[in-house]
Amino acid sequence: MSSQNREKALSVLKMARIIESPVDVNKVASILGFRVLPYPFPDKLKGKVTIIDGTKIIGVNSNHLLSIQRYTIAHELGHYLNGHEHCEKNSSNNENPYADHYFQQEREADLFAAELLMPKDFLESDLSILGLNIEKLTKKYEVSEQALWIKLTSTGLAEKYQR
Repeated sequence: MSSQNREKALSVLKMARIIESPVDVNKVASILGFRVLPYPFPDKLKGKVTIIDGTKIIGVNSNHLLSIQRYTIAHELGHYLNGHEHCEKNSSNNENPYADHYFQQEREADLFAAELLMPKDFLESDLSILGLNIEKLTKKYEVSEQALWIKLTSTGLAEKYQR
């Protein structure tokens, strides 16, 4: 699942001619035919993909921080590119969330978002210059500290660049 998302994200970056961070997610969305519309959703809702009469729209919560909005746009693109259909969270499956279709789609969309916003090659290049300077990296990638740490630890880059 992770390698497929990596390939999809790299293809999208190549198509958008993006070769360094921060990734312009609005440009990516536009190239894929989406309009991004900020909207004051209730706080729990980060974003939503809607296709109406062939018009593709990503609604993003305008009340959230820019780093969260960027991640949300990438996440919603992940849903679209992975062919996810709308499904509700299955609360009866709390004992085993991995068997929950909703959980699997959210996880896959998160993996895509992380691959799109923080490609491993970009990170390795920046880490070789900046080291594990989290403040500088979060500013450069325009992502949250949490998203960056998850990416760094899941790829082994945090351990590799510890000094």
